[in-house]
Amino acid sequence: MVKRQDPDTRRATIADAVGRTIAHGAGGFPGMREIAAEAGVTTGALQHHFRTKDEMLLFALEHHGRRWADRLHARADRPGPPAPPRRVLEAVVEELLPLDDERTAEAAVAIAFTLRAATRPALAEHYRRQRAFLHELVAAQFARAAVTSPAAAADLLLHALDGMRTDCLVLGPGSVSVEALLDRLLPPAAAEQ
Repeated sequence: MVKRQDPDTRRATIADAVGRTIAHGAGGFPGMREIAAEAGVTTGALQHHFRTKDEMLLFALEHHGRRWADRLHARADRPGPPAPPRRVLEAVVEELLPLDDERTAEAAVAIAFTLRAATRPALAEHYRRQRAFLHELVAAQFARAAVTSPAAAADLLLHALDGMRTDCLVLGPGSVSVEALLDRLLPPAAAEQ
C-alpha cells in the first residue's frame, strides 16, 4: 500500500525534485513529466499542487531558501560571542555556493528562477525582495567590519557571488576562492578575524 503524504510534505518532495532535475538536466527549465518522474508522482499530482511552472519554481526557490537560512542560523547560533563579520560573510557565501548536492540543487533553482524572472514581472518582484534581504544581511556585516561603504561592498560581494555560483556549477567548486574574495573586500583588521 502506498503511504499518503500530507500536502506540505508532498510539495516539499516536489520542490526537492525540481532542484535535482534542474541541477542534473540539460539546461533550461525541465518539463512537468521530468519533474513528476523525479518526485515519484503523476503530472496530475503536480498540477494539483501547482497551477503553473512559475508557481512551482517560486515554491522550490522558497523551499530551498528556507534550507539555506536554516543552515546559516545553525552556524550562527553557536554558544558564545557573535561571530566576527568575516566568519559570517564566509558562511553566507559558502552556504550559497554549490559545494555539495543539496547546495547544487539550490543554486540551480536560483539560477533558473533568475532567468525566468528576467521576463516575468511577478517573479522579478520576488527576486527584488529576496536580493534586498540578502543585500541588507551582507551590508550589515560589512558595517560591523568598519568598511567605508558597506552598501557598495555588499553590491560587489553579491555580484561576485553570482559569478562564483556559475563557475562552481560549470567548472567545479575548486574554481573559486571565498578567502581571496573576502581578503579584497574587507579591511586588513577585519580580514584577520
